[in-house]
Amino acid sequence: MANSHPTTEPSTHASAYTAAQITIWLQHLRLPRAYRTYIANPSTFPQTFESLRTLMRCQISRFPFENLSVHYSPTHIVDIRPAILYDKLLGPNANGRGGYCLEVSIFFHHMLRGLGFQTYMTGARIRPRVDGVPGGEYSGIIHTTNIVHLPTGQKYSLDVGFGGDGPTTPLPLQTPSPPTQARILSNLGTQQIRLLQSHIPCQSPFLTLPNTAESEHHKFWIYQYRNKPMDEWNSFYCFSEMEFFEGDFEVVNLFACLRSPVHRGRVLVVRFLRGVDLVDLDFDLVGGVISRNSGGEEGLIEEGSGEVNIIGKVMLVDQVIKVNVGGKTRVVHEFDTEEGRVQALWKYFEIRLTEEEKEGIKGWDKELV
Repeated sequence: MANSHPTTEPSTHASAYTAAQITIWLQHLRLPRAYRTYIANPSTFPQTFESLRTLMRCQISRFPFENLSVHYSPTHIVDIRPAILYDKLLGPNANGRGGYCLEVSIFFHHMLRGLGFQTYMTGARIRPRVDGVPGGEYSGIIHTTNIVHLPTGQKYSLDVGFGGDGPTTPLPLQTPSPPTQARILSNLGTQQIRLLQSHIPCQSPFLTLPNTAESEHHKFWIYQYRNKPMDEWNSFYCFSEMEFFEGDFEVVNLFACLRSPVHRGRVLVVRFLRGVDLVDLDFDLVGGVISRNSGGEEGLIEEGSGEVNIIGKVMLVDQVIKVNVGGKTRVVHEFDTEEGRVQALWKYFEIRLTEEEKEGIKGWDKELV
């Protein structure tokens, strides 16, 4: 009997964004000169590891990881529909916003599709921090990453929505021999990261018996980091290569908005810094962020070689602003009122909240009063 359900639905794999919208995104990224020739014709963008790395680093430095819509909103429910995300991040009323993992990852996913990359999304499980370090059991699905297949056959995870300890480069999905010798990559400052393929403690024992095909099939990719080469590795999140769909993320999104301690319990903003940002923020490597440069685009440092380097990050965590450059984190600003936080959002992230958004936090438990 013939299968009445088609095995493929090409129309569902098109980008949600038009070529004109993708061009606007490419312009917003402040691409190095070597890539600007592709802006007017996005379909010609090169399908290489180097171009993926450039896009990822430009994305995380131009669109901050932030959960402001959980707190500064009349409904406190985040809308992850692609059209809504585009309007929020790049529409005519865009005000410097990014989003939390689902928002920026879905937005980035459709941009990659529009450039012709073969990409899909999967869900990830996170280990909560204990005394600042990931520990304990993995959560349910609460995070996401993009998996990209290049024409060379290589596969990479591109996670643009994990915040301060997230990767700043595509991570290869390669099984090393022996498996414990996963490729180590430099991240930010002295931090190192890697993907290790293994099982996680909560799996059923019969699925993890060594040296069996079943065992290999049920392994996860585990994202690990360490802050210095001599430190122990910390396992932070894991994911499989199973594709997730829009309906899956709608369910994840509701939990993330309403119940996740990561987002419901804290106000977070993280912006990664490139060399061009040192000019924009008038950044003093010794003294920290001093003030925003009013020169705007005129003060940009050109990245003509095509290489984009992430050199630091600026973070808002509830009532403080932290800066990390050169592997050292320091507090550069504190505030204890909503007015102070709103001013800090503009000064350090160029985020300007609307009056409706500012009203949305009133009476909310994360309001500063």
